[in-house]
Amino acid sequence: MSLRVPTDSAEQIASLILNLGLINDDQLSSATISSLEGDKCLIETLVDFGFTDEKTIRNALSGSYDLECIEELTPDNLELTSSGLLSKKYITENRVAPIQMHDDTLDVVISEPSALNQLQSIGLLIDKKINPYLVTFSQIRDILDSLNSDSQPTPSINKANNSISNGIKNPSKKKTKLIDESTLTKGKEYSVAVDFIDKSLKDAINEGVSDIHIEIFRSSASMRWRIDGVLMEQDGIAKILFENYSKIVTRIKIMAKLNIAERRLAQDGAINLKFGSKEVDFRISIMPTKYGERVVMRILDTESIDLSIEKLGFQDEDEQAFKKAIRSPQGMVLVTGPTGSGKSTTLYAALTSINDPEKNILTAEDPVEYVLDGIGQVHVNPDYGMTFSSALRSFLRQDPEVVMVGEIRDKDTVDIAIKAALTGHLVMSTLHTNDAVSTITRLMNMGVEPYLITSSLTLVVAQRLARKNCSDCIEEDQSVNESQLRTIGFSAEESSRLTLFKGKGCKKCKNTGYKGRKGVYEVLRISDNLITAILKESTTLELSKIAKEKDNFVTMQQVGRMFLQQGDISLEEYKRILILD
Repeated sequence: MSLRVPTDSAEQIASLILNLGLINDDQLSSATISSLEGDKCLIETLVDFGFTDEKTIRNALSGSYDLECIEELTPDNLELTSSGLLSKKYITENRVAPIQMHDDTLDVVISEPSALNQLQSIGLLIDKKINPYLVTFSQIRDILDSLNSDSQPTPSINKANNSISNGIKNPSKKKTKLIDESTLTKGKEYSVAVDFIDKSLKDAINEGVSDIHIEIFRSSASMRWRIDGVLMEQDGIAKILFENYSKIVTRIKIMAKLNIAERRLAQDGAINLKFGSKEVDFRISIMPTKYGERVVMRILDTESIDLSIEKLGFQDEDEQAFKKAIRSPQGMVLVTGPTGSGKSTTLYAALTSINDPEKNILTAEDPVEYVLDGIGQVHVNPDYGMTFSSALRSFLRQDPEVVMVGEIRDKDTVDIAIKAALTGHLVMSTLHTNDAVSTITRLMNMGVEPYLITSSLTLVVAQRLARKNCSDCIEEDQSVNESQLRTIGFSAEESSRLTLFKGKGCKKCKNTGYKGRKGVYEVLRISDNLITAILKESTTLELSKIAKEKDNFVTMQQVGRMFLQQGDISLEEYKRILILD
């Protein structure tokens, strides 16, 4: 027999069934050597040696790509294949055969995943949705043999422009019987990984998870969800995860369009899924470890994020200062804080607030987390020379009013950002510092002259995200004493009368005591008093004292203590995010 599977596709399929445990390394190696020596298809060699069979491969592809199978083809199916809807040449070269026409859809059969690449072009040309079904290699071979033995001429394909020419009959007049559902199968043997991932992703979305961590060790595997900024291990799945780990990772790779055969190098990808009417993006990072590949999935649910400044949680005076700064025609606004503190959300809210057709707004991000209509967003890729600094240089030749740089990481980027701020552009970016005041010192340490800081920097926001006490199980925290309160900045009088609260733990908060998060912000305005101190190269402590005493600067710790008094957060949470070393 001749299965006629292209080399690239055959290798991809072989890697898949290897990862699924349907063949072993020795069998693949033996078949590979033999196929090269005999100039035969790798898949054909695997089948000939008895290492696997066509139905097993088909079912594996079915489970991995979530496609239905057809056990038998009817004469009616073959009539459409030879009808001239697609040319003989096109069907032969691409191994895609039409089998059934409906009012607004066309059913086709394929035997290997590379053929999926042709479906969109076919759908566009005949103006129908394409439904692919899986058959065995032999079934495709039989279709091709039957087609090529037919002497009836068929229209040709213009391969140069990848279009189908003069070969489409009036689809509205062509109908056939529906596929007999009794002939359909699903690759149930390999659907464990599909079901596991599908359920995990749906549950994670429903629970408000921001990240999913999947990893394997010597004798165990785990899945952890980051909820409200804290990783939590998922119970009851360790056994099924460990036993099907390679299949699960392969499933994720396929969904993210990554190389399933590559297990030695890190890979990054993305998945876009629709849950009902909601579309959710997943950023995928896969990294090899000692016992297998580790997977981290960042969930970007745009519908769950309210990108409005009013909903961020600024204090009234700070909110007005922030709005004024981002609506200025020039200057630099910096947002600081650790990873996961909500800096990107703050910047997106700012961009959304000032976005209008009269402004040319450009962003450089790594990666682009949320797509904003009307804003030019560039994905930074250092591997191809697109760094933050190079993107910023290019932006200045694009006539922008507003520029957002995802992160200032080096002297080159900060120099260009300051130049842009001084030449009539509003620049927004992030920087990793503990608080707002130390941002100024950090810029000095990066080699920025004090006079350039005072001329360009308008405002600095420092932020944290605090877990809120669960409203369903909140209770008085009996463990708090006056000494603890004085330690975090309360006066003796306040400490003697204050009552703090915490969540006891209940079903709604999964016994954590926390549900949801609340932004804790401090906003530093670059006032005349600070400008004078910066030009004198004052220390961080000196700058902080001036800001507090002369400009009524309110620190994150002060805001946090206010939230403590209101019962919004617990003392434990305050210490976790606001006690800075």
